[in-house]
Amino acid sequence: MTAIVFNCAYNGLSIIQELGRRGVDVHALDSFRNIGTTSKYATYHSCPNPTTDEEGFIEFLLEIAPEFDDTPVLIPTNDHWAAAVARHRDRLAKHYHPCVADAQTVDLLLNKDAFGEWALEQGHPVPRSWAGSEVGEIPDDAFPVAAKPSDATGVPDMMFDSKIALLYNKLFGSESEEELTETERDVVEALSEIRLEVLESRAELDRFVTEYDDVLEHFVIQEYVRGMSDQMYTVGVYANEGTIKGLFTGRKVRGYPPDVGDCKVGQAQSVPDHLINSVESMCDELGYHGIAEFEFKRDAETGEYYLIEINPRSWSWIGITPACGVSLPWMSYADLAGVEQIEFAKSSVADGSVTWAKVFEDALNCLYFYHQSHKEWAMDPKSWWNSVNTDKLVISELSRDDPFPACYALLLVVRRLLIAMKQGVGSRL
Repeated sequence: MTAIVFNCAYNGLSIIQELGRRGVDVHALDSFRNIGTTSKYATYHSCPNPTTDEEGFIEFLLEIAPEFDDTPVLIPTNDHWAAAVARHRDRLAKHYHPCVADAQTVDLLLNKDAFGEWALEQGHPVPRSWAGSEVGEIPDDAFPVAAKPSDATGVPDMMFDSKIALLYNKLFGSESEEELTETERDVVEALSEIRLEVLESRAELDRFVTEYDDVLEHFVIQEYVRGMSDQMYTVGVYANEGTIKGLFTGRKVRGYPPDVGDCKVGQAQSVPDHLINSVESMCDELGYHGIAEFEFKRDAETGEYYLIEINPRSWSWIGITPACGVSLPWMSYADLAGVEQIEFAKSSVADGSVTWAKVFEDALNCLYFYHQSHKEWAMDPKSWWNSVNTDKLVISELSRDDPFPACYALLLVVRRLLIAMKQGVGSRL
């Protein structure tokens, strides 16, 4: 029983621990010592990063294939890595069970322009969007709009991966292999501060176009769904060729940054039936295969739900699913490896009874960083603990049987705090 998990950030760590505890021989692949690679439940292999060397990464997988007695399941946890496996799925399928959709589907979901057009054509609830080259076509009734990078596997994410690689390799004393070309670096510098920028009026849009004219092609402009990160709802699935076998629903409680940030606290929560119906329809239409996160946002003023994106791989807080009776990591592995007959299951716990948290990061955000930017989200220690202390708390980086990831996470949090205190401001690292 073998599984290969790659890019091993927090979602990779959750999958590694869940499978390892069930007796699966887990191998963690990454181009640097990410947190998941420190788990006692995985054997770490340094490998080429498909962001910068896709063919080298695929060749690496093909080279190590003969080392395994069985047919391992490949589980990507990052957009770049999922896209690379999808593009070479036929080659890899001779030696592995890829837990990823076909290349056409992955490319569609990762390209925000193409995905928005497809979803609108299919009648799914997505906000209207325009490519950077189409800003002149945006009608007055669309405002406010939001500008964000258009391709999930594009330069902004390449920049992020490179920065993180440099940091981790520096911490652990190894040389970084992450380098950007001069052209990529120029674009990265222009985009490095833009994750999502809300533009309230035509005048603000015109200002944005003028300021970022040279890199406008890397952006998509989309109707802005009002509300902070706590208005984000997740429908997570494992599907086999369009048939959903596992389904989880939840809500992001806190993200950092608070407006558009990554999940730091999430909880199990039901969603309206029409969202489930929409997800089932999309999986069927796409013939979707593998793990996916369908991310919806509830407009804080109208109460309407909009599909923001589909992540064609596991997501950061997939570690909550085993505690909700629908372990998507195990279901996907067992189904593809053929070790267990998987029947349809969905999360059925009470709303808010199960909480997932990055406790080190979230505590630091609530006690320090939110005071710098969003005081309404700031808390004292007792209020913070009460906010996460639900019936079942799943701590992402802390477990009694696997202590090394906690040491790793604590090191990064301390470093982040020291940098911020030195600068005297909040940090987005």
